[in-house]
Amino acid sequence: MNDRDRQLVVMLATGYTTTRIAREMCLSRYTVAERIGKLLDRFACSNRSQLVAYCYAHELLHVGVWPPAAAPS
Repeated sequence: MNDRDRQLVVMLATGYTTTRIAREMCLSRYTVAERIGKLLDRFACSNRSQLVAYCYAHELLHVGVWPPAAAPS
């Protein structure tokens, strides 16, 4: 997972909407939705909550840190 994808998952974990993520990352909301869809497929998750949980379980996000932060590469 690259840094932009990690940043996107951190925003999902924080509760950002697709529109807010798009605004923060300077992307269209359609691009954000597409990237989320690709991450869901890549990690065999069926929704955003599962994706965030997967990233915590596989230590792609720091556990116990609020607000969520990406784990170091």
